[in-house]
Amino acid sequence: MINIFELLALQIPENFFLLFEIGMMIIIAGIVGFVLKLLKQPLIPSYIIAGIILGPLGIGLIRSNETLLVLSEIGVAFLLFYAGIEMNLKKLKEVGKSVIFTGIFQIAILFGLAFFISLWLGINNKIPIYIGLVVAFSSTMVVLKLLSDKREINSLHGRIIIGILLVQDVAAIIALTILTTDLSMASMGLALLKALGFAIVAFILSKAVNPIFRISAKSTELLLLTAITLLFLFAIGSYAAGLSLIIGSFFAGMALANSDYRTEIQGKIMPLRDFFAVLFFVALGMQLTLISRKFIIPLIILILLVMVIKPLVIMILVRLSGYSKRTSYLTGNALAQTSEFSLIIATIGLTLGYIDSGLFSALVVLTIISMASTNYFINYNQKFFNLFGWPLNVFKRLHSNKEVQEYSNSASKKIILLGCHRMGSLFLRYLSKKREEVLIVDYDPSIIKSLAEKKISCIYGDFTNSEVLEKINFKAADLVVSTIPDIEGNLLILKKIKDSNSKVIFIATAERISNAEELYRQGADYVLLPKVISGEIGFNLARKLMKNKQNIKKMKKDQKDYLKNIHHLLSE
Repeated sequence: MINIFELLALQIPENFFLLFEIGMMIIIAGIVGFVLKLLKQPLIPSYIIAGIILGPLGIGLIRSNETLLVLSEIGVAFLLFYAGIEMNLKKLKEVGKSVIFTGIFQIAILFGLAFFISLWLGINNKIPIYIGLVVAFSSTMVVLKLLSDKREINSLHGRIIIGILLVQDVAAIIALTILTTDLSMASMGLALLKALGFAIVAFILSKAVNPIFRISAKSTELLLLTAITLLFLFAIGSYAAGLSLIIGSFFAGMALANSDYRTEIQGKIMPLRDFFAVLFFVALGMQLTLISRKFIIPLIILILLVMVIKPLVIMILVRLSGYSKRTSYLTGNALAQTSEFSLIIATIGLTLGYIDSGLFSALVVLTIISMASTNYFINYNQKFFNLFGWPLNVFKRLHSNKEVQEYSNSASKKIILLGCHRMGSLFLRYLSKKREEVLIVDYDPSIIKSLAEKKISCIYGDFTNSEVLEKINFKAADLVVSTIPDIEGNLLILKKIKDSNSKVIFIATAERISNAEELYRQGADYVLLPKVISGEIGFNLARKLMKNKQNIKKMKKDQKDYLKNIHHLLSE
């Protein structure tokens, strides 16, 4: 029986049908994405779910065709191109050799576990290789977005996570290069040599493209067109060389990774990447079929492997590298999912005929579940640490020699400053004459190292961490200032302060007026609202200029002198 959607499709003229299909993919993806965003879920699973709705498991509105497959391949090309632009190998030097080795060992261990478990489950041929690679990698897009939202990119565990993800991305590109072959030693060696050739060309071009982009940058349209030209030149070149076009796309991005116009190119490319990526992930969901009974047990085992064993392996490796129990836990906790690279690998396996539709569906469902769960793992990492951090107690005798834990010249301080970046550093400047009375808590290791060198009392860590709170003597404090606009964290600190010393003055920071009102209700003495303050300053500035436009020159000079003075003081 033909449903209403099939009837609607039958009424569409053939020459308009492609536009109709793309339109429906975008509309359904937009609706599902909006709903899941309200539920604070990552967007990639929402696109796949939109594909399931449109595909044979749902309303069956869209039939697969060659044009849609080409568009989804372009989506993969843009994903890899953008990943290449973001690939900054200098960051690997910043995180150190131990993090690089952690990333390599984590990939090897997870690949090995998944490979041999697949064999144990009776999965043979070359399929265990694909399953091992799917399990080994974590999602750069999802994890970095969530860390950025929580302002943990520059924290110690954030930097370690970025280092591990960089190692994984490099390994994923090598894996994608190999998977385009028949997996014989000769063909893999040849493919890697070709990829190395592309890497050398990308390196040479990275030195030569700046003059071209300097001219192109004079026109917004030409800058975008030049970047896309480079993308397709590499993509077509890699295809002509017998490699996958996605390999060429990645190296095209790497050619621009150190360009002076990298930021501008990223801004121009991102909307295109997002649009074509939606088509790729929706088309991926459309290929799903019902998971047969024989894949239910493997799916459950793989979920446990990715969401339990994988983070545990990473935690142990990071702990053995000399980092603290909490840092190790937060690192592993954030990487408990499969990657967008995993989806590409599974798609290659399906296209080449190594993976059947049932197993492919199971691997995609694995990605949806693990990515959706990551949202909760990262947003509630402190609560999960309190509940599940105990396995790392086995290594409690290990010294955390990679972390600057704290520096103190006395046990008690009158002024406690939570967060010393930007606003916090300004507070410290005005408290410079009372440095002996100040204690600073911050989770950026570079800030703690700098403060320790200046002999300023400081503690490394998240101020919501119970271990950090135990080191702070709130009873002796007169003033506590939190420059971090975390409503839950500030409420926790407020309760801790009032329980310890009801006379202490607590100044908090909030992003929203509603958060400020809640802090006042709970007893905060004063709440800073930087966005409101900056808006008020901007309004007053505009009002002065309306009265006399000549004021702008003096105001500009005064601010430049002020900023120069602050920069000098903060760098001391």
